[in-house]
Amino acid sequence: MARPSRSSAASVAAIEARPGPCWPVAALALAGLVVAAYLTWLKLTGNPAVFCGPGSGCDIVQASQYGTLLRVPTALWGGLFYVAVAGLALAGLSARRWLLAFLLAAAGAGFSLYLTAISIFVLGTTCLYCLLSAAISLALVGVLVWARPVRLVPAGRRAGAAWSRLGLQAAGAAAGAVLVGAFIFAGQGGSTAEQVALARHLSETRSVMYGAFWCPACTEQKRRFGTAASSIPYVECDGTAAGGRPDLCRQANVKVYPTWVIRGQRHEGVMTLDQLATLSDFPGLQAGTPAR
Repeated sequence: MARPSRSSAASVAAIEARPGPCWPVAALALAGLVVAAYLTWLKLTGNPAVFCGPGSGCDIVQASQYGTLLRVPTALWGGLFYVAVAGLALAGLSARRWLLAFLLAAAGAGFSLYLTAISIFVLGTTCLYCLLSAAISLALVGVLVWARPVRLVPAGRRAGAAWSRLGLQAAGAAAGAVLVGAFIFAGQGGSTAEQVALARHLSETRSVMYGAFWCPACTEQKRRFGTAASSIPYVECDGTAAGGRPDLCRQANVKVYPTWVIRGQRHEGVMTLDQLATLSDFPGLQAGTPAR
């Protein structure tokens, strides 16, 4: 068999040095970007998601303290992550760009799994779109492994060592993203004095929160007030609970938990403290106060 000429070898090397766009990775990243953009829009507008109405898992997750990171929607950070991966894929996955995309995908997958665990074990619910985003980030890792440059994982005895190195790098990226996110979330707290003042203001203005003791969204709503939760003007709609007043809930035509009636207007689903302050004309929350 004839050996390839030096010119042919040089041409092959030039092609490998300038790889074309990786469309499977780009397509997945763009799909993730669409989901992240939609969640960001929902967070900024307060609209209910399609297939996820007020009081649903999506509503709880979006309205929780984990719905914002550094005072911007958490989904927006996910969108920036998908933009970065899509840009690398469209530029062509050279060895260096592939490694960067792979580590970004690993970090994104780790953070998505962390948020999924938070929603299940802390908030007691799940969000359809959040699960979809987590699935996309995991798929990105798999497709990037499939599309890896050959020279990063040579055949033979050295393959095991190369995979071990990449695995450790991916684990480190994922763990780093989780630790940074957890540290930031831990620092996002509200003022107890403001929570108490808002709860009292809602009571003084005869606002009412209708809910049920078994409702995860109601639990999340009360959690936002911290120790001031007992001061919220609350009506229990389940007649089996102590002090339950299902008659009042029927009179108010409550169909979604929680439902707020503020200044004669109905508002369904979990509300942030900023939203409640605005709706009830409460001036106590400063503009820079983290929404909870």
